[in-house]
Amino acid sequence: MDKRLAPPVPTAHISLTQRILAHIELADPITWISPITMVICGAIAAGRGDPGFQASVWPDMLLLLLALLMCGPFGTGFSQSINDYYDRELDAINDPSRPIPSQRVTLGAARLNWLVLGGGTLLLGLILALQNPWVLLLTASSLFVAAAYSVPPVKLKQHYWFGPPAVGFGYVFLSWMLGHIIFAPLTWPSFLLALINSALAAGLLFLNDIKSIEGDRKLGLQSMTVALGARRTLIVSYLIIGICEILLLLLALIAGHFWAMIIVVLALIVPLSSQIKLYREPTHRNFQLYILVSNPFVVVIQFVSAFIVGGYFV
Repeated sequence: MDKRLAPPVPTAHISLTQRILAHIELADPITWISPITMVICGAIAAGRGDPGFQASVWPDMLLLLLALLMCGPFGTGFSQSINDYYDRELDAINDPSRPIPSQRVTLGAARLNWLVLGGGTLLLGLILALQNPWVLLLTASSLFVAAAYSVPPVKLKQHYWFGPPAVGFGYVFLSWMLGHIIFAPLTWPSFLLALINSALAAGLLFLNDIKSIEGDRKLGLQSMTVALGARRTLIVSYLIIGICEILLLLLALIAGHFWAMIIVVLALIVPLSSQIKLYREPTHRNFQLYILVSNPFVVVIQFVSAFIVGGYFV
């Protein structure tokens, strides 16, 4: 039987191992990758001097590990868990196999899940604030944005112009900032890169609405694909991604790193075929193909730009 059509499992018949796995699933580990990557990029952008990030020094590695835990399992886990809690009716249509609609996690247990993850985020933020008090602002901002994205009546995800930018701001911008400021004072080039990469992430996230258009329509959720249609959504997304990559191209040109320009040009050209295919047939399968082709270039650009700003390439 298809996973999405599988009947819910009665809570009383779920083993302890299944419950634990369901709680981990609520935190959605696959989503931790982007914030973790951004923390590392922020640390690299902080430079390798003193102050700066030195991978060979164990206190710096410990700080980095705490930052990764804060932005990955705890911060992003909180965001995903609270989103599942308030999206349980939507998930019952779009993805009934999720922990709450499949009854593998009760509502009370799901609420405890995001409360623990949110508390862990705050605790780690307090510890890292000993390095830089501005960490407290980043911590509070991340928790606020995560809650505002999912919790009514604000629920930013209901407003298609605000939802993806909010995720880009929380997962990319704030994570990059944290990775930088716990090691060195913030620099304008690093700040600018964090903003551009945050906008780039928002452009990619606009595409996510394609896979949930059916449930969005049934529940009256005005996602961009519902309001504008799949193809217009793709045009918006492609424009945002293209503009961000062109800005990175110009920054590489200004810095005189022509080899970095070649990487950005490839990031613009290589995904073109999958972009066209997705536009002609906006299906979930073609969406996955486009992400598979384009995301590796995005990650390479992020790391290369961080190394350049950090002074690793002269």
